[in-house]
Amino acid sequence: MLPATPSFERIALNRVTFGARSIDEQRAKQIGWPAWVSEQLNPPSGDEPELEAYLRAQVLHIEYPAYDFMNLSWPAVKKDRPLQWLWSSAATIYATVRDKLAFSSVQEQLRPYDELCSAIYIRNAHSRYQLREFMADFWLNHFSVSANKDIQGRNQLIVYDRDIVRPNVFGNFRKLLEGIATSLSMLQYLDNADSQAYQPNENYARELMELHTLGRDVYLGKNADPGAQGFTDEDIIQASRALSGWTISKGQFGGKGPLPDTGEFVFNPYQHNTNAGLCLGFDLSTISDGLAQGRKVLDLVAAHPATAQFICTKLCKRIFGDDPPAQAIARAVAAWNANQAAPDQIAKVLRAILLDGNEIGIGPAVKVRRPHERAVAFARTTGSKVTANEYWVYMLQPVMDNPFSWPTPDGRPDTNAFWLNTATNVMTWNILQSLSYSIYAALNYVDATPPDILASPTRATEHWVGQMIGYSLSPAAMNALAGVIDTVNRGYKSDPVFYTAAIGQQFIAIIATAPEFTLR
Repeated sequence: MLPATPSFERIALNRVTFGARSIDEQRAKQIGWPAWVSEQLNPPSGDEPELEAYLRAQVLHIEYPAYDFMNLSWPAVKKDRPLQWLWSSAATIYATVRDKLAFSSVQEQLRPYDELCSAIYIRNAHSRYQLREFMADFWLNHFSVSANKDIQGRNQLIVYDRDIVRPNVFGNFRKLLEGIATSLSMLQYLDNADSQAYQPNENYARELMELHTLGRDVYLGKNADPGAQGFTDEDIIQASRALSGWTISKGQFGGKGPLPDTGEFVFNPYQHNTNAGLCLGFDLSTISDGLAQGRKVLDLVAAHPATAQFICTKLCKRIFGDDPPAQAIARAVAAWNANQAAPDQIAKVLRAILLDGNEIGIGPAVKVRRPHERAVAFARTTGSKVTANEYWVYMLQPVMDNPFSWPTPDGRPDTNAFWLNTATNVMTWNILQSLSYSIYAALNYVDATPPDILASPTRATEHWVGQMIGYSLSPAAMNALAGVIDTVNRGYKSDPVFYTAAIGQQFIAIIATAPEFTLR
């Protein structure tokens, strides 16, 4: 018999994972919520061994025709190729893109990105360390980079995700901030790599303050009281001067000759503007070293009180919804400020949110799952096995929720109003229906349903609603679902192939359209 309401653990898990499963709920109850949080905050440095082995066993189809025109030529390719780029170094990716992929078919140029998108879905769906997946998704959207800027920036997103974001999701924000600032993908995307001494580019400096740290709410415009708690256009100008010269080594002039073409981060004095002055109340002209000047800007914005308020509020909205508990925000801000220098600053903030109050497990659920979350939650709660497929690159394109697809640096909106509209819901429901019988999120209804309840519409309904949602829907909804199974049982049970497809498309996908599944 299903419970009428979700448990504390089910509510809490749905808020900080990509979908609570019954086995997750049982484990959290068994070891206790504090132990579950502690376990999640201490993942291995990379993928857990089982997940890495699964990723390394994946193959991804690639196919394109032969081409021979002018100075470009390649043979036709049609094969299932093992994943390779996920474990390649930044230097290898850069050199291969520069020397080979730039002169290859579009399919080869996109291959590293295809692998990354598949890996994101596989990790989100199958990783044991769901809190890391949740926070990686949060930071990748907070420090949003579009895959559509240039070929190097797109393919270096593997490094951005693997070496910069994931190792630091629970770490120190200031350290994470510098990793982002010195990454090829961000340097290319917001144009700081091309900033010049004679004309510093202000794109990155502005987004650093507006989006990455202090927040737009404390932007004060051109003229403001120097004592006001915010930033002005003049602060942006001075920060852009200090950060000029933070670039990529790609063969440009470096003062004593050309720099090597390696794609590595480098401070280039030849591109550095030496006129930086007062920024956020600190006189940058007192620092003569250009690299140190830029780091001081990062120090200033990371330690600014508005940054703690902005990011902690944004994180609580991601967890709880558009109107998060004020107590949780206050605890998060206090933990953030008290642990500015701690190597596990972000973990301590999460502990304050998840453990120092009971809001995390109190309903009702009001946060809408965006389409990506619904797709992953569908796979997790149905026990579907996600495999590498180029479909993951394009699947959510109609609803603007593909990995690294948001075109502007503000990242995807995180409000219910944006995702909870008729067009998005209908398209998402169609996508979920296609997942129920796809080969890239494999689910066999007959094999996945306990044999002793397979023939009972009522018991099968209770089983699957329990797996996917965790508590009973309204009596009318439960009866309607049982009616779907009864119709299919009577009409198609003699044909197992059609029976499986019909159940997968009609029954499982219908549960995923319930408001109780849409909300987390």
